[in-house]
Amino acid sequence: MDFILENKWLFLIAGEIVFWVSILTFLIMRYWFKFKKASVLFFAIFILNDLWIATIGFMDYMETGKFSIYQIIVIIFIIYAFTYGKSDFKKLDAFIQRNVAKIKGEPLPLQEKKPELYGMTYAAKQWKELLWHLAVFIVAHLLIILFIGLADQMADVTSLKTLADLWFSKSVAVPFENTVANNISKVWTLIVGIEILVVISYTIFPKGKKTER
Repeated sequence: MDFILENKWLFLIAGEIVFWVSILTFLIMRYWFKFKKASVLFFAIFILNDLWIATIGFMDYMETGKFSIYQIIVIIFIIYAFTYGKSDFKKLDAFIQRNVAKIKGEPLPLQEKKPELYGMTYAAKQWKELLWHLAVFIVAHLLIILFIGLADQMADVTSLKTLADLWFSKSVAVPFENTVANNISKVWTLIVGIEILVVISYTIFPKGKKTER
């Protein structure tokens, strides 16, 4: 067990590689070679790989007796798997299936064609997806606060300007007592901020129907 915990980050990286290789192999075996039964083996590897990474996170907690950024990252991966992961897998499945059919000159698979949304209906859909993203974002940050804690400098925050000064300061590590957690939080916050602006733009300037020429 000591060897596993000493190299837990390598196992995490290897787990991500196994994740993508097993998923892509599963889809290629299923649609290119038509080995649907054999492809299930690679899907099982994908499931076992996720369970293995989760087990390492649990072992790390049992060994140290406290939560660490490694365990937080594992938890974020699990949250993703049960939220965005399902829809992303369906999109990848449809993409591989459709392109394999094109390359092999086979009839394109019949797929349910969803009506294209416009105006405030489209904006409402974007807001719904944003709220899901914000929920995952908030839960992940609450877990980091709970298990790692906020940086001492956060006690000095009295306004948004003060927070911004600390946030962009190179000499101060905020908002958490962990450099890796701070880097993840800052990049993730930037992504969420851009997503919010995009969704607001769809609300102010609703998406219109494409005019045929």
